[in-house]
Amino acid sequence: MKLNIQRNRWVILKDRKKIFCGLARDYQFKNIDDIGGTAIKTYQSESKARASFIRSWWTAEELIEANRIEFVEVIESISTRKLANLKE
Repeated sequence: MKLNIQRNRWVILKDRKKIFCGLARDYQFKNIDDIGGTAIKTYQSESKARASFIRSWWTAEELIEANRIEFVEVIESISTRKLANLKE
């Protein structure tokens, strides 16, 4: 049996080159090409992404006003290669 979950989520991009990452208020922007195993911060809606970003990032409003921030809808996909001990 294989587990496959897909859902629409929202992410925050800065200058179309960096993505908002981190957990538990240890947030940072990382180059999209260099995220490796970093946790990408995702949100259920654009409005939740915007509100959370404004609360979490000290220059958020200035970056948004300067059009350096985009809220982008993505498809998040989680899947397994194999689930142990489960029958199909």
